[in-house]
Amino acid sequence: MKFINVVAFLAVAIGVTSAALPVEPMNAFVLQDQNQQQHIIEERKPVLPNTFKSYIVVFKDTAAAQVIEKAEKEILSFGGKIGQRYSAALKGFSALIPGPIVTALSTNPFIDYIEEDGEVLAYQ
Repeated sequence: MKFINVVAFLAVAIGVTSAALPVEPMNAFVLQDQNQQQHIIEERKPVLPNTFKSYIVVFKDTAAAQVIEKAEKEILSFGGKIGQRYSAALKGFSALIPGPIVTALSTNPFIDYIEEDGEVLAYQ
């Protein structure tokens, strides 16, 4: 009887101990490296004023699709959002863009113009 109690105790002790251990233990160096990488990623996030406005970005007819995609990716990387894409009457898109990025985009030689989006009314 004593033997069965000892075996049962050991089985419970091993079960509790193994349940408390992680499935795949990581050493301290791996954890430290992951923490440092996460910290670096957080430091590199751009900090811009929270002044997003809706704009229409129109490219010159000679602008390649890659140029337009690059501008879209830049806007998205700073938290902007792409709205409608235009390709029939003109090349471009509408987007919510932070102010400093509008200034940077205006120096792009492939962009014809950037204007703030708004309501257009026609009167007779």
